[in-house]
Amino acid sequence: MKNAYNKARVFICGFLIAAFAVAMPILPDNTFSEKENRRLAKKPVFTLENLFSGKYTDALGEYYADQFPLRDLFVAGKAYCELGMGKRENNGIVYGKNGVLIPVPEIKENRLYENLSIISELGKRTNSDITLAALPRTADVFSEYLPASFSQEELRKIWEELAADTNNLKLKSVDLYSKLCEDNLYYKTDHHYTSDGAYSVYSLLGDALGYTPENKDYFKIETVSKDFCGTSMRTSGFYLCKKDSIKLYRYENDMSYSVVADGKEIALYDFSKLETTDKYAVFLGGNHARVDITANAEGREKLLLIRDSFADSIIPFLAIHYDITLIDLRYYQKSVAEILREENIGKALVYESIGELAAAKNLSYLKMN
Repeated sequence: MKNAYNKARVFICGFLIAAFAVAMPILPDNTFSEKENRRLAKKPVFTLENLFSGKYTDALGEYYADQFPLRDLFVAGKAYCELGMGKRENNGIVYGKNGVLIPVPEIKENRLYENLSIISELGKRTNSDITLAALPRTADVFSEYLPASFSQEELRKIWEELAADTNNLKLKSVDLYSKLCEDNLYYKTDHHYTSDGAYSVYSLLGDALGYTPENKDYFKIETVSKDFCGTSMRTSGFYLCKKDSIKLYRYENDMSYSVVADGKEIALYDFSKLETTDKYAVFLGGNHARVDITANAEGREKLLLIRDSFADSIIPFLAIHYDITLIDLRYYQKSVAEILREENIGKALVYESIGELAAAKNLSYLKMN
């Protein structure tokens, strides 16, 4: 009986390997993963130079990993096998207590002081009032849900460094860490804060930026999705975790702003995105290099916002008070100083997650005159 079982197992494994080997050249390549919200690797072009340098084999490995038939099923299978064996991490995502999914808080090359210096110098060169708002990581917010192997002291180091550096550089900053971590205002399947978190940040920024935040009763809070699977869930393969809800803080005429993204008319909300996997893109329709938001009103102050994707859900709040120019340095590679000078913008907000602020190279574009 045991011998027959072993033969059957070998036959099934051999059959699956052969089937996948036959299927891969026949099936069309997928260009984009909806679950992971990223482009998939293309088949590399063979050259002798790439072969001997190792680039070809590396790229071929990525291609097969991305184009493998039933890939999502195998990613999920691997994730739960790892969990069953006591390993609580898959694809850089930790399966925390209560099913909270937490990206591993890793900063490979710390550029924090360098980046903060660049921001400080931008303010001096343009005579602009610059405020820094650094957003905590999911690991900071849900630190109590992490396995004991993660050092709480290590998590706090980057924040201690931020406080010391901003003080030394006399860079105006707002403490968002305490409030967001105290109230756990982040999604459990995604690395962003919730709309409640965005409202809390909006309230905290008022003193630094010079506006009076609206009370919660100014808004009509709508739940627009109850099945949000964030990037942490899609990347990790832990698809059985409880899904998140997305809420919007709506108010009168919030869809009447002129919103232009890279020359194209859009709106504060793109409700069609709620029918896709990337439901967080309901805010502004996703990422853009430059977005200009204006209201049909005279005398409105202008705000330049240097942002990453965390800014998307706070924009509807800030648009109540400012005409806003949003710049994403991952895609915009022109002079920001020129915008401040030539478009008569005296106030700027650098709005980045602490991980991006510490590791990103693209802040060097702020050096451009």
